[in-house]
Amino acid sequence: MKINYVDTSKLDVCHELEKSYNVILNEYLSFNFNFIENKSRDENYKFFEYGHKAALYMAKMRDTGINWNDANFGTYKRTNSWYGIQVNNQNVWEGVLLTTKGKKKTLKNTPIGDEFFKSTIELLKIYPEVTSIMVAKLTSGRKLPAHRGDKSIKRIHLGLVVPEGDISFRVRGEDKKWKEGKCLAFNDFYEHEAWNNTDQDRINLIVDVVR
Repeated sequence: MKINYVDTSKLDVCHELEKSYNVILNEYLSFNFNFIENKSRDENYKFFEYGHKAALYMAKMRDTGINWNDANFGTYKRTNSWYGIQVNNQNVWEGVLLTTKGKKKTLKNTPIGDEFFKSTIELLKIYPEVTSIMVAKLTSGRKLPAHRGDKSIKRIHLGLVVPEGDISFRVRGEDKKWKEGKCLAFNDFYEHEAWNNTDQDRINLIVDVVR
């Protein structure tokens, strides 16, 4: 029997996230995806772009309900540590990197992480398995096609703002709904997709941990 999702009760990071939900939510609300121009050197975007090329290529090869003959599908950067995925010239998903190890052994904060999410990062940096933290938006009325990520990590979603309605997450054909203040975790390499057919953006905190 295939197991598509990770048991969050066995992850110490998930206990910390759920216990600290209000702290994390308040920090997010102080940021709230308000655009911040920052032209300082951003060494992380090339890793984001490279890491998503294979995932986007795989999505293009599959029947994901998109007319690929006319599709425009790729990544973009809004500002330092703020990246996104675009399908047919529509912004589908955006993520703001708060801190990451990259190829280093210690977490290094981004400018937005330092300015808005210090408490969130402090809560999680004591866990050596954490490799990166990001806040992510799935735009209202959009779908993120099926794709795969890094086989070396487990990915944790903490629901921060989850609208009611037709919105869900799918890993290898099994659907689950996000819940505010609760974690959902999966192996990033497993094929996964998401959709948000509501009139409100969905916001998650995403924490990557080593498998």
